[in-house]
Amino acid sequence: MAAGNLNIIILADHPPRSEWIKRGAALLETKGIITAIVLSSPSWRDELRSALPSADLLLVAPWTMPDIFMDDALLDSAPRLKAIAGTFDNRFTSFVSIDALTERGIILIDTSRSITPSVAEFALTQTLNLLRDVPTAIALMRAGGWKGSSWDSFGYVYGDLAGKRIGLAGYGSINRHYHHLISGFGCPTAVYDPMLDKSNGERLGLTNTDSLEDLAAASEILVVGIPPLKSSLHAIGKKVFDALPIGGLFILVSRMAVVDEPALWEAVDTRRLKAAIDVFSTEPVPPDAPFRFHPNVLTTPHIAGEAFYCHERCFYDACIDSLAAIEGQPRRFEAARIDATMYMGVDGLGRTKPL
Repeated sequence: MAAGNLNIIILADHPPRSEWIKRGAALLETKGIITAIVLSSPSWRDELRSALPSADLLLVAPWTMPDIFMDDALLDSAPRLKAIAGTFDNRFTSFVSIDALTERGIILIDTSRSITPSVAEFALTQTLNLLRDVPTAIALMRAGGWKGSSWDSFGYVYGDLAGKRIGLAGYGSINRHYHHLISGFGCPTAVYDPMLDKSNGERLGLTNTDSLEDLAAASEILVVGIPPLKSSLHAIGKKVFDALPIGGLFILVSRMAVVDEPALWEAVDTRRLKAAIDVFSTEPVPPDAPFRFHPNVLTTPHIAGEAFYCHERCFYDACIDSLAAIEGQPRRFEAARIDATMYMGVDGLGRTKPL
C-alpha cells in the first residue's frame, strides 16, 4: 500500500451520500491526511483551490459531478496530483479533460462499472422470475388464493433456464457479468455488439450475429445491456420485437432510451412478450402508467444497482484504484479516451445535451 504521508482531497455532498464514503475514507486515513470539502458550502471552490497545490489524490463522492471544470490553471496548481477518482456514470467530460490529465501524468478513475455485477445479478433474478412467474404466485398467496390445476404458463417461454436460448444485446460490463452468471445453465448464447471482436466472441462461447434483428430471432430471452449513446438511442425497435418468438422474454437493465418504448408496449400486447423493466424514460413512473398493472410486465423502481452496498463499493473501489495509481500498480477502473468520446453528447438517461 501507499506510504502514510499522502495529502488527499475528498469532495462530498451532504448526507445521506456521505455514508457511502465512510469505508473508503477510513482506508485513505491510514495512508495520509484527508481534506474533506463539502460541495454544499458556499466556499468549496476556494477550499479546493487552496488544497490542490499539496494534493496527491482527489476523490469525488459517488455519482457526484462537481460544478467546476478542472482547467489548465487548476491542474497546473496541483503538481503532485497523481489521480482523480469518482463514479461519474462514464460522463466526466464536464468536469475533467482526459487529454489534459494524460499530458500531466494524472490518472482518471471512474468506478461506474463497479456497480454492474449487482445489476447483472438483478437481471438474472428477473430472468428466473419471468420464467416461473414467481411474483404472480407471491401476489396470489398474499391475496389468499391458491394455484389452479396447473401453474404452467403455456404459450410463453417458461420453465427452467437450463437450455434456453439467450440473446445479449451489447456485451459491455453488465452483459459480460450476466453471461458469466448463466454459464452453468447450458444456455446457447448469442450476442450482437459491433465493438466485440468476432473471434473473441467465439472464444467466449458466444454465437455472433450481424444485427439486433438476427439476435432476437435466435433468442428466447433477450437481455438488453446497451448503454445510451448517440448511436444506440431507440436501437431496440419494432423489427427487433417482431423477430422475437411469441411469448418470449425481454429484460432491460440499461436505459429505456435504447428502446423504442411504444414498440415495446405494443409487442407486449401483440406478441405476448413478457418483460422485466427496471428503468424508465420518466422516473418516478406516473402512478397511473398502464404498464404498472400489465400482467406480462414485471416492473421495479430502478433498484438493480440502487443499493447502499453498491454505492459504498463504488467509492471504496475508487480509493483502491487511487492508491494503486500512487504505487504504479494496475487499476481496474482507469478511464481511457474512448470512454470520454463514447459517452459525449448524451446524459445517463439518454437525453441529448450540448457537447
